Amino acid sequence: MATRKSILFLILAVCLAGPAAAQRRVSASAQVQTVMDGKVTTVTKEVYCSANGRLVTVFHSPELLYIISNPKGEVQIYRPSAKEVISEVKEDFSDRDDLIYLFLTGRVDDMGLAGYGYKLVSSKQEEGGIIRKAYRSDEPGRIPRVELVTENFLPIYLAYIDGGGKVVSKTWFTQYLKLPRFFLPARVTNVSYTTSRDSVITRTTYSDVKVDPDSPLFDFQVPADARLVPLNKRK
Repeated sequence: MATRKSILFLILAVCLAGPAAAQRRVSASAQVQTVMDGKVTTVTKEVYCSANGRLVTVFHSPELLYIISNPKGEVQIYRPSAKEVISEVKEDFSDRDDLIYLFLTGRVDDMGLAGYGYKLVSSKQEEGGIIRKAYRSDEPGRIPRVELVTENFLPIYLAYIDGGGKVVSKTWFTQYLKLPRFFLPARVTNVSYTTSRDSVITRTTYSDVKVDPDSPLFDFQVPADARLVPLNKRK
């Protein structure tokens, strides 16, 4: 019976995740709250994600900013108040691990870890549709170990573990929304441990999620008269 139930969950996951890539566009509003050194900062933004990897993020606070990025690491940061744009190409700027992009394209089985050189080394199935997966990377500069926990094939917990076995980052995915052909966590909570005693807590809450809406912001382009400013020379 347990095996039959697992097979049914697998079929359901394939049906849900597979066609997600056929979805063209998803937009959402997001509030990002960060707690660091006892202080809380709040950032609000709108996200416009296309299945081809183009991502337009509009920050409303603390400053109006438009950020255009893609999986290649090409990014443009436009400041309307100064009419200036920063344009860079760097792998760190890639949006391939953006949460909405991962779920939109159905890449939730490993949360994009394979794209960063991580390999699955073990997988353990537990009761209640829980699966614990362990990943490892030997690439220089990468945190060597990652633990991913899924429930009914949806990620619920992700942890990065250093070479000494210390957890350096934990992320919880909760309050899932059922959207046409795929699911999306409406709340993501991350705890990053900066020292043995200090940590940074970041909570991102998504709302007003729309699939294939009609908005010109998906195709937003930086105005041609924007002044190009090098990243290392911005004041």
